[in-house]
Amino acid sequence: MSWIMRLAAACLLAAAAIATAPQPAASQTLQDIVSRGEIRIGYIPAPPSVIKDPVSGELGGFSIDGAREIARMMGVKPVFIETTWGNFVAGLQSGQFDLSIAGTFATVQRAMVVQFTRPIFYLGYGAVVRTNDTRFKTLEDINAPGVKIAVVQGGSAEDYARRNMPKAQVITLATGNLTAGFVEVAAGRADVSIEDAFTIDRFVTRQPSVRNLFAGKPYNFTPIAWSVRRGNAELANVINTGIEVLLSSGRWDDMTRGLDVGTRFIDAPNFVAWPRPPAGGN
Repeated sequence: MSWIMRLAAACLLAAAAIATAPQPAASQTLQDIVSRGEIRIGYIPAPPSVIKDPVSGELGGFSIDGAREIARMMGVKPVFIETTWGNFVAGLQSGQFDLSIAGTFATVQRAMVVQFTRPIFYLGYGAVVRTNDTRFKTLEDINAPGVKIAVVQGGSAEDYARRNMPKAQVITLATGNLTAGFVEVAAGRADVSIEDAFTIDRFVTRQPSVRNLFAGKPYNFTPIAWSVRRGNAELANVINTGIEVLLSSGRWDDMTRGLDVGTRFIDAPNFVAWPRPPAGGN
């Protein structure tokens, strides 16, 4: 067989492989969303931003309300799809959903695989320890051999613990429940759990056996944002505009009033609804 015939045969085989290969997920362009009349929205239950009724499955919370309002302004129907902290990136990349409204810490590492919206607010970290445990005073005390740190798998707290506390043992929990690590501490299976200060403060008010080691002085303030598939700048621009409208008009403040979050939402010391760091943030 001549080299020309071999080349032609190779081209035919390549063309056949392309034709029969699994097709990529929908491109998720803005036009795709408008054409089908719906925007698919990934969410993770995490009060008060996303609240899921355990009986009816009904969704509420300021992120759900904000996403519904932006979808209304876009003239499309919001379709909500539950995901986890470990899977929301894959959900965006595979086309399972167009937008993730998981209240995600916008880090450089994550920005390499997803495209974040503008910050919605800023949030610091805390650390859960048992109330009677006096071993820990600073972050340096936690970074010690024999210390067990419980974190949610795929969450930003896992990344923070692995980067900043290499001497300790990091225990990852395959769950979307951000309070799972706190339960491990309360049960004595872990010494410390790291998570956002707002979630911690809500938990410790109901569980006197544990406390926030950094109560009133959160650290590592980081922007919280939504995300779209990396490179989908057109959709990100529309979502950013919607977020700006809701924030600047005060409508997002209105949506957060009356939420049953265990504390005053807007005035909580470790939480800021407006996109600026609290005093003393870094």
